[in-house]
Amino acid sequence: MIALTAKSRHKSSRATPTSILLWALLLAVICGAIDLGEPLEDLFRGGRNMLRARPADGKIVVVGLDEKTYARFGTFSFSRKVDAKLIDNLVAMGVRHIYFDRTYTDASSQPDNDVFAAALKNSNGKVSLGSMAASGKGVGAMTTYILPAPLFRQYVKLTLLNGVTKPFSLSAEFPYQDVVAGQTVRSVASEISDHSGPTGTMFRPDWSIQMRSVPTVSFIDVVDGKVPASQLRGKDILVGWTSVRQWDMHGMAGQGWTPGVYFLAVGAQTLREGVPQNWGWVPAIVVATIFAALLLRCRQRMMAGLVTVGAMAVLLALPFALDVHFITADFLPAYLLFGIVAYRSMMLREISRAQRLHAGTLLPNLSALREEPQATEKPLVAMRIRNYAAICSSFPEAIETDLINELVRRLSLPGQRNIFYQAEDVIYWLAPRLPADELAGHIEGLARLIETQLILGTRKIDVQVSFGLDDEYERTVTNRIASALLAADRAASRNQLWRFHQSDSEGDTSWQLSLVGEMDNALDQGDIWVAYQPQFTIDDLHIIGAEALVRWQHSERGSISPETFVGAAEAHNRILRLTLYVLERATSDMLRIVDKQTNFRLSVNLSATLLDNTELVARIAGVLATTGFPASSLTLEITETAQITENNKANITLAQLAEMGIQISIDDYGTGNATLDYLKSFPCDEVKMTANSSPISPATRMTV
Repeated sequence: MIALTAKSRHKSSRATPTSILLWALLLAVICGAIDLGEPLEDLFRGGRNMLRARPADGKIVVVGLDEKTYARFGTFSFSRKVDAKLIDNLVAMGVRHIYFDRTYTDASSQPDNDVFAAALKNSNGKVSLGSMAASGKGVGAMTTYILPAPLFRQYVKLTLLNGVTKPFSLSAEFPYQDVVAGQTVRSVASEISDHSGPTGTMFRPDWSIQMRSVPTVSFIDVVDGKVPASQLRGKDILVGWTSVRQWDMHGMAGQGWTPGVYFLAVGAQTLREGVPQNWGWVPAIVVATIFAALLLRCRQRMMAGLVTVGAMAVLLALPFALDVHFITADFLPAYLLFGIVAYRSMMLREISRAQRLHAGTLLPNLSALREEPQATEKPLVAMRIRNYAAICSSFPEAIETDLINELVRRLSLPGQRNIFYQAEDVIYWLAPRLPADELAGHIEGLARLIETQLILGTRKIDVQVSFGLDDEYERTVTNRIASALLAADRAASRNQLWRFHQSDSEGDTSWQLSLVGEMDNALDQGDIWVAYQPQFTIDDLHIIGAEALVRWQHSERGSISPETFVGAAEAHNRILRLTLYVLERATSDMLRIVDKQTNFRLSVNLSATLLDNTELVARIAGVLATTGFPASSLTLEITETAQITENNKANITLAQLAEMGIQISIDDYGTGNATLDYLKSFPCDEVKMTANSSPISPATRMTV
């Protein structure tokens, strides 16, 4: 249960396109909801504003309380009679309206106040004085209102001077209007533009308007009559501090620190040109989510690149397009979402790509072959490198990659583009769609290219290969891969160069998978029996012995070839049971003949794979003791193999059998790798040689 739980946890933790999108969307929503990226957003806007920078339209003129004015009075707290003269001169010049960036709530002498009030009255409503609403901090804090003195309020219209500076002084917003001391007061920008909005609602001015480009004249020059009337006639006038001495300086990304009066001018021009809107972060996230979903569906790198470029183009161009229409939108959450998805999807594609490549040669593997669209349209070839393990193990260094690459180079015909797929010692590819005989000729031509010795390092190597072909296009790719490999293995087992997979052999394949179990049942039920091939002398044709041959008559499939089930018995560790079964039957059957003809010999085949078995000698002795068959009349025939001479255990086993009186025979001498030196080192009594002059050849026995 613990192992299953761990496996399940590992599987569930694996990232999927859906989980990546959901997590990225969650992070982006959190970022947008809490304005986490607001400073970066303002910097981004500041950069766009610098690219879109444009001058003020000149309809608003700032009358600045500058250093020149300060030099005249040595202070900015001069008599309000000077302010009164400024108003009189501006009205005389024919200005449209005068807006003071001051509240005039501070105390002054009564004569000065009377003169200033008279100037306000004589302006006939052309003057607006500022007011502010200052909220206290903490729970239950009261709002403080800063208003001009009552004497002045009766002759002017109030304007709202409130504004909000963004973190790190990178931007600012202004309200359309708000409630001050029980009455609704419009902001300076709303008054100048005559555009109202919802009470308490903020708008972001178009900060591409360069504040330093707003026309400016000196306060004292207007008072002294040094400014031509034509320069101010019909203009809206903003009176405020432009000197750094008053600390009415505010930051703006891309424009630096600027006196606050210029902020009011830009806000007014923005409202005259359009209606700012704030879309927030949701629309941009929607756009980014659409592109992210498309990106996660892309399997090919090129398509993913096109989607990424398209997303970047839209998400980078869209802010500029919205800025032109005074639409504020937050894009950093959208960039965060798409950035996360782009990175994670790239990692998924890299992981997927790595899973579809062989780790050593970086050739596509079977996973890639299963996804190949043409794998259901062309013949599939599997080339098994039969001596792959022997080659790789004979080098002190790793040469697998060099071996495969060289084979692929030879298989790559000029003018043809083939993709080769590797599964360790098997190379797959899709062959041209040709008739069967031409396809076979094509494979034989490739085989000739492989036959030439390969040079790996400083050594020449002979490569042994077999080819399997599958041309049944209606089957699944996975089945075709297995069929092509099975055909290659069958070709190798029959020492053939190539072999086509045949669908009528599928029943045989299924039978092979259950063969061992069927053989066990046959041994239990006695369906496996022993036939005897007589052995006689050539000169007088006198029978001197018999060879026991195992046979199997299946109730449904009929006669089963010994090559089929004996090989399966060897491969599945059933050969000892089968050998002892045959030995017991044969010795029981031949006992009466041996009793009557003492020179009669019984030959029983013994697999060389059993010579390593430490129980073999005792088990054979047990069978002979049970049946009473004399060991001196028994010959065990062993198929020759060079491995026996290199195996000390095998030699010990053969010596123990010889001590029992059993004769040892080498079966089919000359068909393998045996030499005369081999015979000298091998403890045998006779050799059987098979002449290959005809399909059915008699065995010639030679006693050593």
